[in-house]
Amino acid sequence: MEKPLLLNPDGRLLPTIASGLRDARKTKSLWAKRLEQASPIETIEGVVNAEAGDYLCRGIELEYWPQREKSLLERYLASGHFDEQGWQRFDPKPGWQPVQAVAIGHPFRVLARWGELTGKTNDYLVQSKTEPDDIWLVDKTIFEASYEIY
Repeated sequence: MEKPLLLNPDGRLLPTIASGLRDARKTKSLWAKRLEQASPIETIEGVVNAEAGDYLCRGIELEYWPQREKSLLERYLASGHFDEQGWQRFDPKPGWQPVQAVAIGHPFRVLARWGELTGKTNDYLVQSKTEPDDIWLVDKTIFEASYEIY
């Protein structure tokens, strides 16, 4: 079986993909807790290695991913509200720099800072506007429930 197309083979998005990017903003909160030790995290895109001090994030569909503390605190406000398992709610910062996103109409792969991610047909490729090498994937259902394109 042939591997899905790699969309950023030289570190930059293919021009046909980059031309489809649109501004988007995260509208839903997430829950997170600080990791005390390095560990592999099973995400919907595959296994990602998290470092001690990273945060394990939980989204609206109970999906998990690691995020560096700096990145989390740049984009989200800690609410101070914790659930019974010690997860804290983080809310999107008002006025935070939007990201760019595009739905991809076929299976695909991208090289993220933390490894290779594989997306399904109609999943979204998301890219930071301020750090173009900060790229990730979001499942179609999750993206459409937690982001808005404008």
